[in-house]
Amino acid sequence: MVVLTFTDEFTSNVKPRRLFKALILDAPNLIPKLMPEAIKNVQLVEGNGGPGSIQEITIAERDNIKHLKHRIDAIDLEKLTYSYAVIEGDAALEKVDSISHEIKFEATEEGGCKTKNVSKYHPKEGVDVKGEDFKAAREEGLALLKVVDAYLVANPEAYAEGNINSDEFTSTVQPGRLFKALVLDAPNLIPKLMPEAIKNIQLVEGNGGPGSIQEITIVEGNKIKHLKHRIDAIDQEKLTYSYAVIEGDAALEKVDSIAHEIKFEATKEGGCKIKNVSKYHPKAGVDVKVEDFKAAREEGLALLKVVDAYLVANPEAYA
Repeated sequence: MVVLTFTDEFTSNVKPRRLFKALILDAPNLIPKLMPEAIKNVQLVEGNGGPGSIQEITIAERDNIKHLKHRIDAIDLEKLTYSYAVIEGDAALEKVDSISHEIKFEATEEGGCKTKNVSKYHPKEGVDVKGEDFKAAREEGLALLKVVDAYLVANPEAYAEGNINSDEFTSTVQPGRLFKALVLDAPNLIPKLMPEAIKNIQLVEGNGGPGSIQEITIVEGNKIKHLKHRIDAIDQEKLTYSYAVIEGDAALEKVDSIAHEIKFEATKEGGCKIKNVSKYHPKAGVDVKVEDFKAAREEGLALLKVVDAYLVANPEAYA
C-alpha cells in the first residue's frame, strides 16, 4: 500500500501566533462564523482538546460531504505545530482509510508567517489512488486558510498580542498540587474558598478542553457581574494553562479580550513558581495602559494566595 504525501505551503503577512490562535485554537468558534455557507459547526465530541480528542465538523447541506471527524494527534503552543487525522467522513474517505496532516507555522524574515502542511493519504486495501483524487480537498483547505488570513488582515486587533504584563508568585506548595486546585478543580474549589466574591463557575460550552467556555458569576455588589473565559490550552504534563476573558461587563470596557498564559514551575526548594503572562487586546481606537488593570491583577493575585493558603493548611488536599 503506497501512502500519498503532499506538501502545501502558504505565506502570509500575519504573524504566526495570530494565525495559530485563529486557525487552530479558536477554529470551533471562528470558522463557522467566517464560512457559514460551507461549515455549520465544529464540535468537540471526545476528549478535552488535547491529543486523542475528536472534533466533528458538520458541513452545509449542499456539499457532497456531510460531516467529518478529526482526531487531534499533537498540539504544541510553543513550537506552533498541530497534527490531526481525518478518521471519518462519508465521501472524503471513499478511497482512503484516513488522512493525516502535520501543520507548522513559522515566522518569516518579513515579519509574517509561512504555513507548511504535510498531508498523508492512506489508501484502502486494494484501492488505486492518484494525486488528482484529492486536489479538490487540498484546494478547499487552502481556501479556508485564505479566508482566515483575510479576516486577520482586515481585523488587525483580532488575536493580536496587545499590551503585555507579567506577574510571578512563589509558593512552598508543589506545582502539581497548585495546578490541580487552581486550574483543574477551580469550578468546585474557588466558590467554596471565596463565597463572598464568586457565586459559581460553570462550563457552558465544551467539555473543559480547548475551545470550551466557562462562565463565572460574581457576588452582587461588585462592579463586575459575570465573566466568560475561553479555554485555549491546557497541558497537565507541562503544567501550563492558557485562557482568554472574552466577556464581562466592566472587565472589558476598554478591551476586546484579555489572554492569560500561566505556567507552574518547580523551585529548588520543592515549591512552585507561577508565572502569568497577561495580554490585553484594546478596542479599536481606545488607548489603554497596564495601570488600567491593576485592580484586576491584584484580585487575581489575591485569589491565588487564598488557594495557596488552603493547600498549606490542608497538606493532603490535591496531594
